Amino acid sequence: MTKRIVILSDTHLGRPSGAAVSAAALRPLWDGASNLIINGDVAEVHHPKHWAQAATQLLQLLDFCDKDNVSLTLLSGNHDPFIGEVRHLHLADDQVFVTHGDVLHPAIAPWSPAAGRMRKAHEEALAEIEPESRNHLESRLGASQKASHAEWSDLEDEAGHSSLFAMLIRPWAIIQVLHYWHVFPRLVSRFVKDYSPQARFAILGHTHRPGIWQIDGRVIINTGAFGFPGKPLAVCLQYDRLEVWPILLRDGLYEFAAEPIASFQLPELSEEDGDYAPLALNTRPGSERSKAAAT
Repeated sequence: MTKRIVILSDTHLGRPSGAAVSAAALRPLWDGASNLIINGDVAEVHHPKHWAQAATQLLQLLDFCDKDNVSLTLLSGNHDPFIGEVRHLHLADDQVFVTHGDVLHPAIAPWSPAAGRMRKAHEEALAEIEPESRNHLESRLGASQKASHAEWSDLEDEAGHSSLFAMLIRPWAIIQVLHYWHVFPRLVSRFVKDYSPQARFAILGHTHRPGIWQIDGRVIINTGAFGFPGKPLAVCLQYDRLEVWPILLRDGLYEFAAEPIASFQLPELSEEDGDYAPLALNTRPGSERSKAAAT
């Protein structure tokens, strides 16, 4: 099979609203693909009100990918911080950097009522790391993982706080979201310069705002979310191309639009690269912040 890698994010399976309809509805998106990557927030497995349905949908996702002979990689996000230990990927000869995006801010989601608690957890997690290792990429990702988990430690009072209605009754949260949407591309560019300077492309989710930005010679892509504000995107890598496709919902199933909204040249993903795993699961444990970027 010719390699075709499809990257999605923020499906939030199991949530009754503001999420992908179902794992079955997503199935057409990996038709003909060899690999599917979901870049964080795949399912609401953390939530006591949603975890049973989320687990059911997640198992269906795994089953569909297995039946379709599609290799599935789940990167953890702030809604599923311990879905797995993979927090980032390097693809296409390290030119493509993939991570959910919660690592960019010490409060993870500054619009959340739990932002203060998450910031404190982030600080405590970094304090536990040897000073000379705190600027390693894995250290930063690990701290954000622990901080993300702290958001869900008091769900009885805060359940559903990410919903549009909940933000409407907290106007400051809307202002925080709009501000973060504005600064997010620049934050990504700086982070990639420091921690993956060889990357020409950065693919993230987290903020739910889809878009493509070109900053400092890099292309920043946010694949958005399957809930509010909608209009999710998919990134597809095949041969020597990286394409960004709008996703549409028709008759209860998701599908790609007629044409991609952007296409970029990449090093060819040849069959000589061998199996997908050595190429994609290059998580570089203990990798250090680039000395060149730090000077």
